[in-house]
Amino acid sequence: MSDQDYEQERQGGGTDAGPPDTDPPDDMSLKIDQLKKLTELKAQGALTDAEFEAEKRKLLES
Repeated sequence: MSDQDYEQERQGGGTDAGPPDTDPPDDMSLKIDQLKKLTELKAQGALTDAEFEAEKRKLLES
């Protein structure tokens, strides 16, 4: 085993490591998901138009 192979194995980068981890969702994906939830709440009547707009503004400004 070469030094490079050993270092990869030691760091968990060997070929037996299994499938790569998926990247965490980026900030925009999280915002889109939150916007969808807000839209659903508004459609269900759980949020007024004003509440929806206020929450949407907070979300997009963060």
